[in-house]
Amino acid sequence: MRNRISAGILALFILLFATSCEKWMDVQPRTKIKSDELLKTEQGYKDALIGCYALMKSQSLYGRELTFGMMDAAAGQYDLFSNTPYNNFSSFNYTYTGTTVRPIVDNIWIGMYGVIANVNNILDHIDNDKAIFTGNNYQIIKGEALAMRAFIHLDLLRLFASTDLTKTAIPYVTTLGDHVVPRSTGNQVIDFILNDLQNAATNLSVDPIKKGLKLSEDAFLNNRHQRLNYFAVKAIAARACLWKNDKANALANAMEVMNAGNLIFPWIKSDNISISTEKDKDYTFSTENLFALNVFDLKTIGNTWYYSAFAINQLYKSKSGYESMFEISTVGASDYRFQYVSKQVTGTTNYITTKFYQPDNYNNAYRNMLPLLRRSEMNYIAAECNIGVDNQAAINFLNEVRGKRGITTQLAGTLTATQIQAEILKEYRKEFQGEGQLFAYCKRTKTNFPNGNSLTDTKTILPLPDSEVEFNK
Repeated sequence: MRNRISAGILALFILLFATSCEKWMDVQPRTKIKSDELLKTEQGYKDALIGCYALMKSQSLYGRELTFGMMDAAAGQYDLFSNTPYNNFSSFNYTYTGTTVRPIVDNIWIGMYGVIANVNNILDHIDNDKAIFTGNNYQIIKGEALAMRAFIHLDLLRLFASTDLTKTAIPYVTTLGDHVVPRSTGNQVIDFILNDLQNAATNLSVDPIKKGLKLSEDAFLNNRHQRLNYFAVKAIAARACLWKNDKANALANAMEVMNAGNLIFPWIKSDNISISTEKDKDYTFSTENLFALNVFDLKTIGNTWYYSAFAINQLYKSKSGYESMFEISTVGASDYRFQYVSKQVTGTTNYITTKFYQPDNYNNAYRNMLPLLRRSEMNYIAAECNIGVDNQAAINFLNEVRGKRGITTQLAGTLTATQIQAEILKEYRKEFQGEGQLFAYCKRTKTNFPNGNSLTDTKTILPLPDSEVEFNK
């Protein structure tokens, strides 16, 4: 079946609702949309939006491959001597076209555009239905939908396109139609992303999280840090601007998030991670999450690949490599990420992250949480944007995170620009284990992967599905 980006193909995708209303929505071409029945009520729109988040949780997308699976394997975050197919993504050969690997890559492309199709179905209808909404729910739903469309397109750009933004990149799909959407240049895609994010931020100006409210009596507005809220939109904009090398606007967006940080996204308290009872440890530093998916089967997924995994599946790193990453011989022995979010595999000296560990009777405040945007990334973006402009400010941003992670030794104020950039790389390795961000960082900055493998387009640009090339020559 051809994988071209048209509604004829995207019609295969359905929304699986995680709400109590067990409905299904077929996404069809505009001439035969069956979802009209669903999108007649405010509750229907709520269900449709939650269904889009549910699609993102698939293991072929952010539930594994785009976080701790393919992306971290490709960035050399694991030692994968016998793991199939992930060793084909790692330093051995970067084979994206093999029979065990190509389906993973193709399913990422198909799945991400499937989510976009469902989001577009909401956006195609919502303005005409504005009168059915109560309170601020029209703006909340529209803002989140626009943010999701931008978020996913940005990840598609970071995966399937060159860092040379003048080159042809990916299709930016903004409506559910029956035509093939041609690929845009990278610069055009970034402009589309930033436009969607600006519109999202305007709609989400009424987001209760701006008042510091993550919890609400209205279940739909509850847990705003697990949805694409106003500050998550600003964080995505910071990422997008930095990908464009627009450091001034990347810094401005990052600073808006950071300035709200202590009130809305406070740093993890040491007591919440050092506590002796496993069920009460905040393994993902959840208070700092700007956006996290609520993955209901995270315990099963974590056990499969980390905690009860067969040796051939286990995503581990050798003792020497892991302790070197955390700089245990110098400053890292007190690092919370090493002390409390890492463990040695029983019977071996290998290490695994416990970021996604789900103990029995795990605290509901931390359960099933898979972070996609975090406060600390804004510090790293701000640091990078200040290199060569205000090196001391850059060092201060890094020292803030290090201090909040239990590292007592501050970086020296005499670090050069090159040394600061090297410290940012170290932080991406430590901070984003299991989150897939290291790959994009190395690709954007043209920094070799930590395993020493040099970067080439073959290693950092995932191949488009064959039929996409055929239809978008």
